[in-house]
Amino acid sequence: MNENNNMRIAYVLHSTDPLAGATKAFLFLLKGLMAKGIIPFVIVPDKRGIYSTLEDMGVVVLVLNYRPEAWTYRQTAKDFLLFLPRMVARLYVNWLSSIRLTAWLKDKNISLVHTNVGVISIGFRAARRLNIPHIYHIREYGDKDFNIRYFPNKHAFWYQFKAPKSYSICITRDIQAYHKQDGNQHSQVIYDGVMPAVAVCPHIDKENYLLYAGRIEQAKGLDILLEAYSDYVEKSSTIIPLWIAGSMNNSQYLDKIKSIVSNRKLSQHITFLGERNDLQSLMQRAKAIIIPSRFEGFGFCMAEAMFNGCLAIGNNTAGTREQFDNGLQLEKKEIGIRYNTKEELTQRLIDITNSPAVHYKDMVARAFHTVNSMYSREKHTENVYVFYKRIIKDSI
Repeated sequence: MNENNNMRIAYVLHSTDPLAGATKAFLFLLKGLMAKGIIPFVIVPDKRGIYSTLEDMGVVVLVLNYRPEAWTYRQTAKDFLLFLPRMVARLYVNWLSSIRLTAWLKDKNISLVHTNVGVISIGFRAARRLNIPHIYHIREYGDKDFNIRYFPNKHAFWYQFKAPKSYSICITRDIQAYHKQDGNQHSQVIYDGVMPAVAVCPHIDKENYLLYAGRIEQAKGLDILLEAYSDYVEKSSTIIPLWIAGSMNNSQYLDKIKSIVSNRKLSQHITFLGERNDLQSLMQRAKAIIIPSRFEGFGFCMAEAMFNGCLAIGNNTAGTREQFDNGLQLEKKEIGIRYNTKEELTQRLIDITNSPAVHYKDMVARAFHTVNSMYSREKHTENVYVFYKRIIKDSI
């Protein structure tokens, strides 16, 4: 294998969704690594989303039919009736795709296989057959954030890290510890690269709105935010509107959200923006962004907001807490506003409403310095590149 600039890396993606944090992080990483001479081969599950972007970049792309290596969801009567045939079909499809992937990679002199999330297994299986290194890029807890149940269980997933030439990149220390990889010499914490490093924090005049930006799903905690916001509306004499930017793919959860808005008479204060291509501008102009995720893996959106000079309010848990802690260690003062309960979130919204923007100026500056130092795309690319070189050197 070649440990120089002509590393040939196969990447397995779980999705082509251009708005997903994992996909955004991958594209930024790919561009940085290609600039260093990496030759990529990308495997995707469909021709939607970033498929055309990859082709425009001149990347060799393979489309295969595969699914997460997880139990299928059982939410409705139909789900229970079809559970067994769906599971059999899923396992067969994944096995077949791993065989096809192995054959496709066999004559391409691949240095290693890098799977962009932890719940897709076809890359690991192909790498094992080809006797080359494999990296799981673990971006999720699985069960705590996305209600994913690894097949047959998460201990079987963890067992894969004991295989020869098996490595992992974890996007936070907390995720690394959760998956029992802390202390494993083949595992490394590398934070995502969110934005290019820049010299100056953006200074844009703020407008009168609060911002939620993310998918509208249970894990992201929009229901908690709306309940806290409802209490804020009742208690505050001045109300800052809430703008909600994000895709609405889960119809059941969306019904729940609409019910909260209707029952609590919030419609006059809330604007649903849908998917947006101008999130950075929205962040720059917002009074604050709220990150209410129950268990955020890394919190790409919060770091992105901090790059854009936006005050961040976040649930003090998981990756969101780790970002706050990193900033506190670096700056010796808080870089955002934490909350631990719904009641605390309500009070934080009241505090922001009653305080002039200049009150949080230094906090916003500290947040910008933290993310610019720790989560730049350049640093992310360099850290992954160095890890690649180490892995390939160990494999020679």
